[in-house]
Amino acid sequence: MLKLQTAMTVALAAATLLAGEICGATLIVFDRATLVNRPVQLAVLTKGRLFPKGGQLVSLSVGGSRLKQILTGGDGYGYLMYTPAGAGLKTVAAACRDESESGKLLVMAAHERAILIDVETALRRSALAPQLREGSREALTRLNQHFRIVYLYGMTGLVLTRSWLNSNGLPPSVVLPWRNAGVIKTLERQGIRQHAVIGSASQMKAAENTIQNRFSFENTQNGPKIDTWSDVVQALGLKKPGTE
Repeated sequence: MLKLQTAMTVALAAATLLAGEICGATLIVFDRATLVNRPVQLAVLTKGRLFPKGGQLVSLSVGGSRLKQILTGGDGYGYLMYTPAGAGLKTVAAACRDESESGKLLVMAAHERAILIDVETALRRSALAPQLREGSREALTRLNQHFRIVYLYGMTGLVLTRSWLNSNGLPPSVVLPWRNAGVIKTLERQGIRQHAVIGSASQMKAAENTIQNRFSFENTQNGPKIDTWSDVVQALGLKKPGTE
C-alpha cells in the first residue's frame, strides 16, 4: 500500500509539472466550449512550485467584463458557472496576487459545427513531414472559415500545446484534453455538434459511434487514411479559394 501511495504521489507531481510547471506557470486557466445561453463551468488551477496550492483568491473576467472572485479549494482548483449570451471566441482572464493568465471560451451558435483536431498526432506530425506540412496552415484557415476548430491535447499538456499553436500561427481556438474520449461526451452534454475529428487511429476507434467524419494520417480501420491536409478540405466538401 505504501508503494502504491508513493507511486500515486509521484504521478501527481509529474502530471502537475506536465500541466504547466515546465513553463513556470503557477496559474492556469482551462479552456471551455459551450453553446449560447448554455451554462458552462469555468475552471482555474493555482499551483506552488511543485504541487497545487489552494486557498487562493482569483478574479475572473470574460471578454473584458469582470465576473467575480473565487477561492480555490485544497486541490488548487476553482470553479465558476457562467452563461454566455453571445457566440464567439472569448478570452477568460484570471488574476491571482501579482500574476495573471488567460484561457479561451468558445461559444457556438446551435447551428454551428465543430471539428476536433488532435495536435500531437495531426498537427505536430504535419510539422515534421514535408508532404504534410505544406499547406497545413492554409487548410486550417480554410476549415476555420466554415467550422469551429477544437484542438485536442494529450501527454504534451495544455500549456505546451498552447505555446506550440501560438508559435506556429495556427487559427486560435480552445485547447481541450482528450482523456480517453471524455471530450466527446463533454461536448455532447453542452449540445455541440461534432462534425469531424482528425487524429490518431485510436481516436478514430473511440469516435466511430459518435462522429461521422473521421480522418487520420495513420493506418486505421475506423476512418480513411489521409495523405495531405488538402484531402481533409476536399472530403468535407470545401472548394478551393476563389472557386465558390
